[in-house]
Amino acid sequence: MDEMPQGMERRMVLCLLAHWRDMCGARAFPSFADFDPSVIPDIWDSAFVIDLSEHPDDPVFRLAGDGFTAATGSSLRNVRVAEVPENSLAGMSASFHREVVEKAVPISRGGEFVKPDGSTVLYRSVILPMSDDGETISGLLGAANCRELAEVA
Repeated sequence: MDEMPQGMERRMVLCLLAHWRDMCGARAFPSFADFDPSVIPDIWDSAFVIDLSEHPDDPVFRLAGDGFTAATGSSLRNVRVAEVPENSLAGMSASFHREVVEKAVPISRGGEFVKPDGSTVLYRSVILPMSDDGETISGLLGAANCRELAEVA
């Protein structure tokens, strides 16, 4: 996993990664059929699913937890990743989805971005490859959260 900026909390990322590894078992990737959001209720609120099955080069968000959607400011259901503003939690969290598919491994990123209103936001995220057949990545499970930095007077 990539290094997180100092002070950024990693529990959500590490907990989801541990859950993903448990779902994998002896397989390279777990299936969405194995995934039960009720097992990780605290994380599910910050989670999202990206569907690669119909258009791998232009994937869409299929699901998003209420906390993730609230931080984004709008519903993401069936929204193409490319249509999400880059300077948003969803944009930053999904920006490395191609790298996850190419490397076929979970990747975590964190950092900061500036929203259109000028406020700075710290975020952390993870994207995990999922597979319906155990071999081909058909979707991505991710989670992200953020917090705005207080303005310095």
